[in-house]
Amino acid sequence: MKRLTYIQTTLYALALGFLFPLVAWAAGDPCPPTQLCNPIKYPNLIAFLLAILDIAVQYGALLIVFFIVFAGFKFVTAQGNTEKISDARKMLTWIVVGAFVLLGVYVIRAAICGTINQLAGNENLKCSEQFTPR
Repeated sequence: MKRLTYIQTTLYALALGFLFPLVAWAAGDPCPPTQLCNPIKYPNLIAFLLAILDIAVQYGALLIVFFIVFAGFKFVTAQGNTEKISDARKMLTWIVVGAFVLLGVYVIRAAICGTINQLAGNENLKCSEQFTPR
């Protein structure tokens, strides 16, 4: 029997974590047969893209926490080996870079939403902060 590697197991777990909410989300109320319904349950494209971005930021924050703990574990298990410490330091550096990229995405999103809210004349183009699907 073939043994799964650590990376394959991690990728399967992440894929399951990303797909499970989509399956649970798809189990909503069915549309009446005589009516054409919106399948994504968001009123406009902006709300849909904001929901995707919020989910990506939430998953990214969880991954950053996981990898910070993992880098700390690598520091502890290095036991003075300079090569392993160097690898753990490089990993921690890239985790911090990823965290700043994720923070940048959130700041850019907030700036774009603020601009849209100031420029929007009608309520349909509002970039809402807290939107829940219908």
